[in-house]
Amino acid sequence: MLVLIFGILISSCYSQDKDELKEKRFEQQIDTIVEELKFNYDYDQALREYIVYKTFNKAITDSIENLESEQDRLNYIFSTNFKSDIAQKIWEEFIHPSDDKFTERLIAITDSVGYPSLSRIKKYYKPNLPEGFNPTIFFIHSNKKYWSKINQLAEREFKNGNMGKCDYGYIKWHTSERKENKYLDENGIEYATNSDGRAVFIRTCED
Repeated sequence: MLVLIFGILISSCYSQDKDELKEKRFEQQIDTIVEELKFNYDYDQALREYIVYKTFNKAITDSIENLESEQDRLNYIFSTNFKSDIAQKIWEEFIHPSDDKFTERLIAITDSVGYPSLSRIKKYYKPNLPEGFNPTIFFIHSNKKYWSKINQLAEREFKNGNMGKCDYGYIKWHTSERKENKYLDENGIEYATNSDGRAVFIRTCED
């Protein structure tokens, strides 16, 4: 019994030291980590906005998003629909490959310094962040081939406090093939559903 207790204590101390080392490393590398994540986020959002609005001009996309009428927004989108198959090429040649790359980078960062949640980032990084910025989006855009690893990381990082409830629930919902709304409900995430009961218009995590 004493041997077992001693083993548990050693394991606990080792785990605590490892977490403290990751936190220190995260603080030391914060500028490098955030600058990479910001670039990846802007790239991710710009490509997806281009599919919808057919422009990279932020002044135009913002003006459309700020229209009071949803119908006006839809009218603009439909009036500028691609006449070729360029949208499919953008998805296949740019968006999907970048989704894989950004997912792999977030996995590597998480293994190295713990999950870089928005709350952890703001603890050490003081400059302004892009509106809506949250590294969780890379796991939400991840391919199925990464889900087993992502689920392992989510369980570990949520348990050790590096990942908040909203991020955890959002990720678990995505890796359930976006079918299990219980992960949104259990973690207090606001959303609407379509006629099939699938979650849509999910509130972005802010912690």
